[in-house]
Amino acid sequence: MMKRLLRCRLALAAALLVLGACSTTRFYPHEASENVHPGKGGSRFSYQGLDVWFNGEPSRPYEILGYIEDPRGLYADEDHHRIESGVVEKAREAGADALIEQILPGRSMPSSSLMFNNGFGRRGFGMGMGFDVGPERISVKYIAVRYLDKR
Repeated sequence: MMKRLLRCRLALAAALLVLGACSTTRFYPHEASENVHPGKGGSRFSYQGLDVWFNGEPSRPYEILGYIEDPRGLYADEDHHRIESGVVEKAREAGADALIEQILPGRSMPSSSLMFNNGFGRRGFGMGMGFDVGPERISVKYIAVRYLDKR
């Protein structure tokens, strides 16, 4: 019995490792004939040496290097003060000074449950049913940019 339980736990751990390895952060280079953007300003915070613009865009000239997506971190932190380490790593590899957070059209995480409760007691019978729709989450991708005027 104990060996069987141990085998099940090891199999579950191995499956989780394989699934985790399938989730990789991806960088997609930006291609354009004109790639100078004047910058209009917005709101930002600094995270591990990168400016992260969560509202608007940089307040100075910049060029777009590419786009970063991470399936493990596609959901915006509601305080906009945290991003996945894989995103930071890809931004640094690309030579980015900043990231622009781009909110994607809402994608809900599917979640539902159905529950039946049958109880026979001394005085009757009861049955209930419920559905849980689950919270809507915000999907995010990042635009990696390089400042053109180094301050």
